[in-house]
Amino acid sequence: MNIAIVGYGKMGKLYDSLLKAKFIIDLNPVLNKIYFSSVEEFIAYRQHVDLVIVATPIQDHFAVAKKLLENKYNVLCEKPICFSSNEAKVLERLAEKNNLILYQSTLERYNPLIKYFQKNINKEEIDEITSYRFGLVPNRSFSMNPRFDLGIHDVDLWFYLFKGLVSWKINVGYGKIRREIVVRMKDKSILKLDLLEKVLQHDSLILDFSKAPTNNPILEMILDLRYKQQKMNERWSDEVKILESSMGNSITLNKNYYSYQ
Repeated sequence: MNIAIVGYGKMGKLYDSLLKAKFIIDLNPVLNKIYFSSVEEFIAYRQHVDLVIVATPIQDHFAVAKKLLENKYNVLCEKPICFSSNEAKVLERLAEKNNLILYQSTLERYNPLIKYFQKNINKEEIDEITSYRFGLVPNRSFSMNPRFDLGIHDVDLWFYLFKGLVSWKINVGYGKIRREIVVRMKDKSILKLDLLEKVLQHDSLILDFSKAPTNNPILEMILDLRYKQQKMNERWSDEVKILESSMGNSITLNKNYYSYQ
């Protein structure tokens, strides 16, 4: 699978270490790689690739992804796909028009706890969910908004797992790293998922996934994209719209979201 990466920062280098990209597009030269200094230069040379990964700063996602889609490239974009839901809709229409992949990185879906939860927990027995997602302050001057930096993960899980049919309150912020989901069941029992430590607790039952064979979420995601192609496309604009409309360090996801759209 031939891959190009736009943006060679932390995430760009991580993708490259796993996927061995054929082309790198970045402002700074990259040694031992076929390198382009801009997306325009890459497009001008008409290099064939199966997928372009956009790992630039968030504020550049829209412009970069738009140019790539207009020039018939499949796109995997780091999250969130845009700051604006209207811009996300533009990208979605371009992908649909040109029959292309437009996918937002959704690595938390491949967490073994989430995979277990999806297969084994009866969603109809859930009353409500609260989650806590905290992370270190980003080492950058832009996107200093924990809703966009961190909350996007749980918003994505809400759509992915429940299609908006369960009430979920997301608490986000910068500080000591924490990734926990607390699920209150209708029978009054409580299910806790520690996504960081990979431990699931349902009352007295404890399942420790940290000792299970390790999976690589990036590789699993790329394999899904390779074989499912455009079937992986989703309405990413719905996720961004929720981030836009929320205030402060909490996001309230109301049950039956789609019935109000």
